Amino acid sequence: MPRRLSSRLSSLAASPMKIIDSLLGPAGADVIRLHAGEPSLPPPLELVDSLVDDLRRPESYAYAPTRGLPELREAVAEELKRDGTSVSFDEVAITPSGTSAIFSAMSVLLDPGDEVILVDPTFMIYRPVIEYLGGRVRWVRASPERGFQPDPDAVAAAINDRTKAIVLVDPDNPTGRLLDPDIGRAIAELAQDRGVYLMVDEAYRRIVYEGSYRSVQPYAPDSVIGLGTFSKDPGVPGLRLGYIYGPKDFIDAYASFNGHAFFGASNMSQLYVLRYLRWEGREKFIESVVAEYRRRRDAAVKAMRKYVPSARFTEPRASMYLYADLSPLVNDAESFASRLASKYRVTVMPGTAFGPANRTFIRVTFVSQPPERLEEGIRRIGEALGEAGQ
Repeated sequence: MPRRLSSRLSSLAASPMKIIDSLLGPAGADVIRLHAGEPSLPPPLELVDSLVDDLRRPESYAYAPTRGLPELREAVAEELKRDGTSVSFDEVAITPSGTSAIFSAMSVLLDPGDEVILVDPTFMIYRPVIEYLGGRVRWVRASPERGFQPDPDAVAAAINDRTKAIVLVDPDNPTGRLLDPDIGRAIAELAQDRGVYLMVDEAYRRIVYEGSYRSVQPYAPDSVIGLGTFSKDPGVPGLRLGYIYGPKDFIDAYASFNGHAFFGASNMSQLYVLRYLRWEGREKFIESVVAEYRRRRDAAVKAMRKYVPSARFTEPRASMYLYADLSPLVNDAESFASRLASKYRVTVMPGTAFGPANRTFIRVTFVSQPPERLEEGIRRIGEALGEAGQ
């Protein structure tokens, strides 16, 4: 009798890593990589030196508490207050990456057949994880005409007896949209009134170019679950560390799950991030990072308007991405992205990774390359489109 693997794996067939791997080409190829949401600026050197010192500490190699180091949880709770989030030490847990926070949170919340409302487009991890766990996705379109702002009335109409949670990404991946405060408040209060959780993915909360990020948690403290990562503004995605906050009963459930699934995050990574959060130079460092990313954002916008004049997009106010509609020249973003990688040696993420209504969109990461190389990559996108339009 043949051996069989889990049938649930079929829900992961279009995972983001599989898409990315298919676009990279042969090892060592000179590809302009505009697909991955990975910071390109190095972390502060003085903190890197401290990481070397931490390697010599015996506690770096010990098992960590399943909820994370107490002093780091306190530091995260304090950090969250700057944007209006009011949580106590025991309403915060440290996770071994932001994506594991997503998987853990959904594992704690969902029973088979439960529904989760996702905004279309949204970060590509959510749908596969929900379906892997036996849940169902109900999409609510956030149209380009609305600046990709979700419609609270459409969200309300999508809620039914099987709805367990609503997910918002703010600032947004892939669109760079910063949530309108009135819309955020309306959806938070809707979640509270209807008895569903509101999961807010705030990975890019410190990467904002115009405006400011404000938490929706105060409007629905019993309903909001926040997810974050230390991969973005600290610039250390390889250390794999994130956080999760929410009502204490939810965090208790998370700790129980985590004790079986991941056990705990790396002590070494936690010690580094604790130093980062307490570092007196942190705000100046973030200001410099945001200034450089803004410069690259502006370069990407200028290049897109110059070399891809038919592209329709909203100038991103936050995060790391420019999300462009290439219709009518493109009607299958996956095929276009594949041809762009193989022939023009530029990688982008096809919009189909982010939701069902995105077959003509591509996501361009503008933080991953210096402006001149970013411009060259977008010039090649325009060249590929010119060939397609002949």
